[in-house]
Amino acid sequence: MTLNVALFREGNFCLPMTKFLGEVLTKYGLHISQINALGLPWVTHFEFICRAQRLILTVKMVNVFYYVTYTGGFYSFNSRTATVLPCSRDPPKRFHDWKNKFFYIRRGVIPIEMHYHSEREGVPKFVIGGSYADQDWYKTLTRVPASIVQLEEKALVAARMSMM
Repeated sequence: MTLNVALFREGNFCLPMTKFLGEVLTKYGLHISQINALGLPWVTHFEFICRAQRLILTVKMVNVFYYVTYTGGFYSFNSRTATVLPCSRDPPKRFHDWKNKFFYIRRGVIPIEMHYHSEREGVPKFVIGGSYADQDWYKTLTRVPASIVQLEEKALVAARMSMM
């Protein structure tokens, strides 16, 4: 499969992929190669701040803060800031030539079964359920929204998001 370099560099993606990111992709029915380099940082940064706060991660929590869009042949995660308080801010705006810089990896490097989502299937949508605003995890994550940045390897190791 092909993966864009920007997923690693700007998206804080690493191999082996975290179990949580695999759960998110499985729930939304998306393949990692279909994810826009501008959309992945929302999810990887969310995982990082949850781990830093020692919160138990769930896909439902991701769904409260983010939704999926489809543009230019790629799926992207975007913030639901119109309906919920943000937990992240200052996302990357643009990566120059990110589609042209890619490499191949063997399918077995990612040990989960990912669905290659067809454009005909439409954009995956999930309804936000429950009273999330009263939850302690929601209050913790929205207290001070953190800037989405390129994380240093040491930070990823500390958050158990890297095998280094």
